[in-house]
Amino acid sequence: MRLEDGQYPHPFGPDAGEEFADLLGGTLRPRLRRDFPAWILKAPFVEANRGMFKLRFMPKWQEWAATEAQRIGIDPSDVLAGEAGWNQLTLLHDALRVQLRQIADRRSAFSWLVITRRINPTDLLPAARASSSAAVLSFALSEVGSSRRPSKSAELITSRWWLSPQALTDLDELCSVGMLLFNVYNARRRVAKGQSLRLSGPHLIPEVADTDDIVERAIWLYDGRLNFTGSRGNNLGSFPRTVTDRRESANIITWADLRSQDLVSRDHLAQLLQKYGPVFPLGTNIEDLAPPAFSSGVGLTLETQAAATALSAAWTYLADRGATWKSAPGEWSQYGYLRCPRDWFIARLEDGPALPELLGSSWHTGATARGVITLLAREQVVLPVGRYFVVDLTGATSLLMRSFERAREGAAANAWGSSFEAAVQEAIDTTPWKPTGVLRSVIGKKVKDDNGNVITDIDAVAFHAGSLWLISAKAFQAGPDYAVGAYDAVRRIARKAVAASEQWNGYLERIRRRPSALGVHLPDGCTLEGLVVMPFVPYVPVDSSAAKPVGDLCHVSSIHELIAVALRT
Repeated sequence: MRLEDGQYPHPFGPDAGEEFADLLGGTLRPRLRRDFPAWILKAPFVEANRGMFKLRFMPKWQEWAATEAQRIGIDPSDVLAGEAGWNQLTLLHDALRVQLRQIADRRSAFSWLVITRRINPTDLLPAARASSSAAVLSFALSEVGSSRRPSKSAELITSRWWLSPQALTDLDELCSVGMLLFNVYNARRRVAKGQSLRLSGPHLIPEVADTDDIVERAIWLYDGRLNFTGSRGNNLGSFPRTVTDRRESANIITWADLRSQDLVSRDHLAQLLQKYGPVFPLGTNIEDLAPPAFSSGVGLTLETQAAATALSAAWTYLADRGATWKSAPGEWSQYGYLRCPRDWFIARLEDGPALPELLGSSWHTGATARGVITLLAREQVVLPVGRYFVVDLTGATSLLMRSFERAREGAAANAWGSSFEAAVQEAIDTTPWKPTGVLRSVIGKKVKDDNGNVITDIDAVAFHAGSLWLISAKAFQAGPDYAVGAYDAVRRIARKAVAASEQWNGYLERIRRRPSALGVHLPDGCTLEGLVVMPFVPYVPVDSSAAKPVGDLCHVSSIHELIAVALRT
C-alpha cells in the first residue's frame, strides 16, 4: 500500500534493522578513533555552520552556471521540453562536469580518496534530506577518481594526521558545482520522461511548467518505487540467483558499506557507527552474481578477472598479517581501502587470475599483469603511491558487480533470459508466496488453446491470498544510456514495458476464460492474477496498463519490488 505522497513504506518494517545488525555482528570491525583529517573535514561544515547548510563558493558557481546557461541559450523564462530541451540541458550538464574535472585535478586521486572516505553526506549538507545529501555528494565526487595529478609518497605518510586547509576550499567548490550538476541532471531526467520545465533561481532547480500533473504523478510513482527498492536494479537484464550449493572454489571476499544497507534505519545506523567501522567483508559466490556468464561461457571479461584478483589479493594480504579476525580493525574497515607494497601486489597478478577454475588460468585478450594494473588504475581500484599500491576494496567490489557483459544474440543470449526466469521463481520460493503442491506444475508450462495452439509460457508462479499469480519474466536490458536518463532510452524502455503489459493482459484474459488450460485443479475460490517482472524498475506512464495496481504492485514491476512486497506479508 502506498502512502499519500506517492512514496512506499519501508518494505520490512522497523524491526528488520535489529535482525540485520545481528546477522552482521560477526563481520563488523571495531571503529577506529577519528583521525585528524576526519575531524577537520567534519568541523567546518557542521560546528562552524551550526548545522546550517552553507557553501562559501556557491555564489561564485551560481554566477558561472547562469552565464553558461545563457551562452547555451537557456533563459530562466524558457520552457525546456522534448528532445531539444533535453539536448540543451545535456550541454549544461556536460559543461558542469568539465568544471568538476578541473577542480578534481587540484589534488591527486589518493588525496581525494582520503577526503571522500572520511566525510558523511549529512555532515556536509545537514539541512537537506539524507538521501538528497548523499545524491548531491555523489555528483560532487563523481570526477575525483579521474584526477590527473600524480599521488606522492608524502601523501601516504601524512594521510592519517595532516590535511592542508586548501582541501576544505576544494571540497567546498566541488560540492557547490555538484549541487548545480545534481539539479541539472534531475531536470534532464524529467524532460526525458516527458515533462516541461524551467530552471528556476540561482540553484537551477527544476520548476514544472506543465498545465496538468499526469507526468508529475508518473515521476512520483517511479521515484517512490525506486525508494522502496533502495534504487536497486540491474542494467544487464539479469539478476543474481539465491544462495546455492555451488562449489566453494567460487567463493570470494567482497566488501560492503554499512551506510548503504537499506535494512538499517538512520537512527540504528548512527548507533552502529559509534561502535563499528562502516566497511565489512562479505563472502560472495562469484557464480551467483551472473549465473549465465558461467553457464554459457559468454559474459566474463578482463574486468571480471581483474576485480576478482584484486579482491582475492587484498584478502590474502590481510590474512597473512592476521587482520582478518573481526577484532582487527584498520583502514580497510573504517575507510574501505588498504595499502600494500607494489612488488607484492604485482607478483600476485603475475601468478594469473584468481579462481582459475572459473575465470581461466590466463588473462583475457592476451593481457599481462602490467596491463591489468593499468586497467585497475584506470578504474581507480588501484592507486599507485610511491612504493605502494592503495587498493580500494569497495571500488573493486563495485567493478566486479558491473564487469559482466550480457550476451546479445544466439544461444548465449537465450541463456541469460532463461537465467532471469529461473531467478524470479527461485526468489519467490524464498517468500511466503511460494506455490506448493500441484500449483508448481504450472511453472514453465506451455498453455494451449482448444485447438492445441500455444498461447504462452508461464515463466514463474506465486500464490498469495487465494490468488494464483501467473508471471511473465522479461529480462530487458536497460543499458548505460537508460541509467543516465537518455531521452530515447527512457522512451524505449517505457514502450517495451507497456507492450509487455498489454500482451500479458491479453494472454491472461484468454486463460481466465478457460482456466482448465493450466492443467491443474485450482483451489476453491482461487482467482488468477497477472504480473510482468523485470530486472529493474521501469519508468512508465501513470495512465498505462503497466502502472495499473495488482495488489501492492504495479502490473510491470521489478524483481526487487516483488520480493520486498512478498516478504513484507
